[in-house]
Amino acid sequence: MNKNPLVSVIVPIYGVEPYIEKCARSLFEQSLENMEFIFVNDCTPDKSVEILRQVIEEYPRRYLQIQIIEHEENRGLAMARNSGLLIAKGEYIIHCDSDDWVELDMYEKMYEKALEKNADIVICDYYAEYSNKRIYHIQREPGEKEEYLMKILQGCLHNGMWNKLVRRELYQHLSFWYKEGVDMWEDVSIMPRLVFYAENIVSMHKAFYHYSQVNINAYTKCWKTESLQNVIDVVNVIESFLLENKNGRYNLELLYLKLRAKYCLLRYSSGKQRNVYRNLYSEADSLVFSHSVLPIHDKIIIWCWLHSMDWGAAIILSFIERMKRWLR
Repeated sequence: MNKNPLVSVIVPIYGVEPYIEKCARSLFEQSLENMEFIFVNDCTPDKSVEILRQVIEEYPRRYLQIQIIEHEENRGLAMARNSGLLIAKGEYIIHCDSDDWVELDMYEKMYEKALEKNADIVICDYYAEYSNKRIYHIQREPGEKEEYLMKILQGCLHNGMWNKLVRRELYQHLSFWYKEGVDMWEDVSIMPRLVFYAENIVSMHKAFYHYSQVNINAYTKCWKTESLQNVIDVVNVIESFLLENKNGRYNLELLYLKLRAKYCLLRYSSGKQRNVYRNLYSEADSLVFSHSVLPIHDKIIIWCWLHSMDWGAAIILSFIERMKRWLR
């Protein structure tokens, strides 16, 4: 086992049998040699781990760099990430979702940038991968740390941990990492807190990460009642954190976060539950049309929901879905 890896990669595993081989190969073929790979088997019911072990056999030079943590019961994505963080020894830590894949020089280039700039966090661009196309997503470089935090809260920068190389010491500032049971928006609960403690953040304008959109069973595509409560829990975590640190500088950005949360709550609920969410975060309602990230159709949809015109929102959503199918 490598005692002093430069980079630790944490990979939760659950229900990714069709994707894990491509993911694992892209990790084991990294140009950076001194690494640590931590896979967390969250009691996956399929053959994901069996396939992973077969792939590992083809990379003997990586044997001592690989650990597979076995959960005795399914504990959820948040706890899988926590299990990896508990044993990570790398100078820097990054996550990789097991249905995604990475460019073969991703971690070497990001680590080199971290050394060059003495950065606490390095952020790269990414591709969203669809069955018949890919979309390049630029992670705009705001400048100062405070601007990064503003953009993270607003949603201008993706909160995913898979395109962010984070100095391990930053995690030690946090009173907790991921909250057990909060498996939707879990990255939104931790990324703003890490950015708050970072001294130097840099961006790389190259897409090293391939964010798959084809796994219909991915947790981010499975909205349930528990998922909606997760969103509320995450907003509470961030709001409490900012209050504890007596930082009113981000009050406006917190309202934008609440507005993004409200969109999800209204989008994936119905009936009495939607009526409850309609009145939640009412202090953010007036910002619907000033939110710089939400596309205009989403702003109109939220406006319809806020004015109990659910039929109008339904018509727009149906039209958007038809357009998406046609474009495919």
